[in-house]
Amino acid sequence: MKANLLLACLAASAAATGLAAPPDACTVITIEEVNSIAAGVATKISPRKSGNPSECAFEDSRRAAVVVVRIREVQYAAENELQYERENLEKIYRRKVEWVESVGDRAFWFGANKSGMFRKGKLLVTVTFAREKNANRVDTMQAARLIESRLK
Repeated sequence: MKANLLLACLAASAAATGLAAPPDACTVITIEEVNSIAAGVATKISPRKSGNPSECAFEDSRRAAVVVVRIREVQYAAENELQYERENLEKIYRRKVEWVESVGDRAFWFGANKSGMFRKGKLLVTVTFAREKNANRVDTMQAARLIESRLK
């Protein structure tokens, strides 16, 4: 009886370690780096979700989001998950994504909702500038490259 309980505890522990939380979205890019892209308007880091997915907003003095970073770790088939996200966005907005070659394993910019998404290993990262001046492909992918450089 005790052996079965011990085996069950070990199995649960092994399963829990396989589903580790992704990196904290508030630590993969600094407020100084956000301000270098967004002309110094971000003043506060505000965690929105922890665990999987992890989400963080970099806010201005009025508590409005300047940029939102979301990191989600998938257990299997990260490329399929990225394609699934792309398909859903294209169906909802009835527009096509623009593929970007220089970020992560695979990345795209979606102009309809002004966000960029990339995959690095089993991590899916979404970067969205809420500030209209920075809600463009160049600034979003610049932030994505900075984030990618910190991911394993």
